[in-house]
Amino acid sequence: MNRHFLSFLFVLASAIATNFFAQRVWAQAPAPGVMTATDVATIKSIKIGNLDKDTYFKSGNFILDRYEERPPYVFNYSDGISRKIYLYKVYAAADTRELGLLAVYQNGKTGDLKPFVIPGANADRKAWDLYIDDLKYVGEKEPGLMSALGFVLSREMATLLAGGAGAKTDDGKKKEEYNFCFAPEAPVTLPNGTTKAIAELNVGDVILGYDAPTHTLVPTRITGVQAHAPVAPATQIGLSGVWLTPAEGLTAARTLPEPMLFEATPNHPVLTATGRKPLAEVHTGETLYRHELGALVPYRVVRTSKITRFADTVYTLSTDRGAFLIDDTLVLDK
Repeated sequence: MNRHFLSFLFVLASAIATNFFAQRVWAQAPAPGVMTATDVATIKSIKIGNLDKDTYFKSGNFILDRYEERPPYVFNYSDGISRKIYLYKVYAAADTRELGLLAVYQNGKTGDLKPFVIPGANADRKAWDLYIDDLKYVGEKEPGLMSALGFVLSREMATLLAGGAGAKTDDGKKKEEYNFCFAPEAPVTLPNGTTKAIAELNVGDVILGYDAPTHTLVPTRITGVQAHAPVAPATQIGLSGVWLTPAEGLTAARTLPEPMLFEATPNHPVLTATGRKPLAEVHTGETLYRHELGALVPYRVVRTSKITRFADTVYTLSTDRGAFLIDDTLVLDK
């Protein structure tokens, strides 16, 4: 069996594994977007200033979010060259729909970076063609790249098959689950404008949600309710907070109210003016959105706190729209 045929088989196996991995990842994501060939070229051109520190940022029409908040995969081969693979989830900044993955290969000796854009399972066929071309014409020219990338994708696929991604506690629960929640008394907005504590809601209940393509508030059905206790040795779960005031500020007809506190666990995603972002990464001056008189109104963050208080148990929801309102503030499913 000649070298070129073996190379072809490796590329083919990588493509099949990647497609399967993509299907498993995006089956867990609410309403994924469609990546195009133009998107692939744009995402590949994104310059990441510091791969080790830039774990979440917006660039043009896209948001990059470090996959599962993990450090890079590091490979130390017998040639003495260290190689790394960094994985990012890619979201559309306009509506925070998940589009695919970005794998960045780094050669420790030369510092060269080689990006591979892995489309979502429902991406345009031309986007997949570009990815396969990169495997063939870019991956094969860099010694060690294909084996490193193949290992990463195979390892992630194996993790998904074993029950899902994410670091786990000793009892098998994912640590990340405890970072995407709210206090039990957190009020969830209902379609009629009233509220109900998140701990009192059930699967099948209808609450007020958000339709990203039309930018409108619509009813949404709860598809999952999860309650979580602290992971030992912790005895309570910390909540982050931001204080909000209307973005338009004072007017002749309106007195600026006292800032309103919004709380969630640090990593729960909210929709900002620049797209999806964990609450703990929202800074003073940024914009969140609140429900007023049937519409979403921009509110400015005037103060933040990494920890405002602690809760014994926290709750989160899954919805068929991927977004809902806590204390009239728009939040996204984890």
